[in-house]
Amino acid sequence: MKKLRGNNCICTTLALAAAFCGVNLLTLQQAAGASTPTTIWSFTGAGGDGQYPSGPVAFDANGAMYGTTELGGTSSSGTVFRLVPPAVAGGAWTESVLYSFAGGSDGRQPSTGVVFDSTGALYGTTYDGGTINNYGTVFQLTPPAVAGGTWTHNLIYTFQGVYDGQNPGAVVFRNGLLYGTTPAGGPASPPCNRIGCGTVFQLAPPTKNSGSWTKTVLYSFPGNVTDGRSPNVDIVFDNNGALYGTTPAGGTFNYGTVFQLTPPAKANRSWTYKVLHNFTGGSDGGYPIGGLVVGANGALYGTASYSGVANDSGTAFQLTPPAGAGGAWTYSVIHTFAGGNDGATPASTPVFDPQGNLYGTTWGGGSAACYTGCGTIFKLAPPSRGSAWTETVLFSWPNNPQSSIVVFSNGLLYGTTFNLGAANVGSAFELAP
Repeated sequence: MKKLRGNNCICTTLALAAAFCGVNLLTLQQAAGASTPTTIWSFTGAGGDGQYPSGPVAFDANGAMYGTTELGGTSSSGTVFRLVPPAVAGGAWTESVLYSFAGGSDGRQPSTGVVFDSTGALYGTTYDGGTINNYGTVFQLTPPAVAGGTWTHNLIYTFQGVYDGQNPGAVVFRNGLLYGTTPAGGPASPPCNRIGCGTVFQLAPPTKNSGSWTKTVLYSFPGNVTDGRSPNVDIVFDNNGALYGTTPAGGTFNYGTVFQLTPPAKANRSWTYKVLHNFTGGSDGGYPIGGLVVGANGALYGTASYSGVANDSGTAFQLTPPAGAGGAWTYSVIHTFAGGNDGATPASTPVFDPQGNLYGTTWGGGSAACYTGCGTIFKLAPPSRGSAWTETVLFSWPNNPQSSIVVFSNGLLYGTTFNLGAANVGSAFELAP
């Protein structure tokens, strides 16, 4: 998600949206006819516990949930946590803080979740901190050899700013390599003077046990009138190894873009960059905040936080690949948010369940307890025999949720809230769709 720098700290725009709503509620509000989320953990921010989770969660093979908190821990610089499900249905989940960031060279403010490698090690990023000018880090957490032992933190990269990039987003694995974006860095040219318009990077693991990870900038956004700027934190790969993402700004109309990076046919060659869609800010939407998900049909799905119609409340869209190589992708809107009870300003990277239903969250709309609505969890059911996608608001929040939603194999939705919980510093929830 996009970051804004405040007077004393860096916070996410969802946190600012929650503050703008002026609410500080601890209970959940149920939308008519919808399920109510169950709070499975309330963060306290005390005694070394984390506070303000904002990234999506991940699960291991045993059903334990892993994620990050932006603040809290022993040094108030954020944590990586694990939540273990109860052994008996209806029991309590159990939390462990796997790592507390010290806020120095090891990084500060993890905010984008974690991913696993094939050995069970966790990887993630910190938005700030590091050994060079607080430009952020990429870290590894290695599980203990004996159950109940301490996880080992390894700093695998510190960003250097400018051409190297700064303030990294989420990382993903592809063929043993890590990939991610930075919203700043790259060439310091207009309109991104001094900080750059962002990068897409790759990290290759060391070839020897004592070696270092090798970072390569795959693409630097130049910030020209046809290109995007400041890529969002989430990227995704298709089955052919092409990488896709969104930018909330730039493009022909300055309403953002959807882009593709295709790997080279031969090693040590450049990746090929292509803008698949330039948002116009009209009925197609604009200013995408979340990332993309690849459907079973190879199409891309995402959301745009703004639209020039229906109260400027945003869209959900589909990009269908061309029938032949080199053809144009086909953009279509699958839902236009109307604001009010329908939800407004979709903010998360959407996810699919096994039946092809699409889920996501909005910052606004829904409950009227906030000035523009407190946000929703929504479901989009795919069309049958040429009909339109059908939207259902599953839940209307009393405060803004701050995460992507993850669909787990047991058929429940899981996520985190930046506020709420018993101490109002965040919670983890599950929801039956």
